[in-house]
Amino acid sequence: MKILQKLLAPYPVEQFLAEHWTQKAIHISASHPQKFREYFSWETLNYLLNYHRLTDPDIRFSKKGVSLSETHNPQNWSSYLRQGATLIVNGVHHRVPKVQELTANLQYDIGYPAHVNLYCSPSEQQGFTCHYDTHDVLILQIDGDKEWFVYPETISYPTPEMPSEKELPPEGTPYLQCILKPGDLLYIPRGHWHYAVACGEKLSLHLTVGIDCQIGLDWVRSLIDNLQNTPAWRQSLPPIVDGNTHPIEQHLNTLKQGLIESLNQADILHKYIDTLSYSNQPPLLINLPTQTGNDIFADIFTTRFTWSSLHRIRLKQLGEEHYQVQVGAKQVDLKGIPGSLIENLFNRDEFGLLDIADWAPELDLDIDIAPLITRLVTEGILLVKTEKSGL
Repeated sequence: MKILQKLLAPYPVEQFLAEHWTQKAIHISASHPQKFREYFSWETLNYLLNYHRLTDPDIRFSKKGVSLSETHNPQNWSSYLRQGATLIVNGVHHRVPKVQELTANLQYDIGYPAHVNLYCSPSEQQGFTCHYDTHDVLILQIDGDKEWFVYPETISYPTPEMPSEKELPPEGTPYLQCILKPGDLLYIPRGHWHYAVACGEKLSLHLTVGIDCQIGLDWVRSLIDNLQNTPAWRQSLPPIVDGNTHPIEQHLNTLKQGLIESLNQADILHKYIDTLSYSNQPPLLINLPTQTGNDIFADIFTTRFTWSSLHRIRLKQLGEEHYQVQVGAKQVDLKGIPGSLIENLFNRDEFGLLDIADWAPELDLDIDIAPLITRLVTEGILLVKTEKSGL
């Protein structure tokens, strides 16, 4: 819960999950205004706008719920903001390493994938009309002030097939009205209606972290996907001849019994939960030229190694000195490795060859250690740390 705890601080994570998660919005005031600047800043936004070829739908402008049609010319973007339109950059987690690291670690804390969009709004302007999202959101205020109005849900736990455009907004007053200042956080559960208006003299800049929780229907869909591999479920149903439904009833009863047997399998739930734990993981990081096997030990004994900041390591012991390492979707079997080395190796953020020599003095550098490190690096699990790359 390290990232979630950091985002919510000083509010306790346990209280948030018990009293607010999927239930009620909450505004958490900042411990300091620079709280979220490590993830995003005006400099980061300028970098995106100047050096990334952003086109619709990655970038768009909205004013009072109406999207501007012409957004392809960067020379007009500042003008749109002066005219009162809100700038939206979608998928920031695909473009900014620190934001990608945030979403990757938040997924480990919550158990579900997250995505991040950016919103930049001129003062006294409303980018969107009152609406709800079909995912939970965390609003991280980077700069400027923004006033939010949050209303109760009119439909419980809406899915993407149930957008707010098809529903009538609630009447009455909001149950939460607050002004987000730099470093503040706002949580809004799925389905709770809301809108916001920038206030103060400065432009408002915030990140919206969307959390895409799985629902019971997703489990059913996964069962259907598995059933597609069974010929009996792909077989045509018997014809209904002269209104005789007996053959089709028999056929459906056979399928029903097979489905009941499948649902009664002891490991059916754990199989689905395991897929959630390691689905939608970011790809392993590219670290050239070392992943081709070149320059892995360029600095010899001062070479430092580190694990990906986007992934967590799952280690399973299969036998004596036999381990399975899983990082993201990658699995690697390691044999003949002492337990003392495994325990130290995969529980350190950073290490070098001299550290390994201390952990496993019985191993030979050229015969045992160098081949192990080379394999982990070329598999993309271990990264060679360099000052220029920032790793």
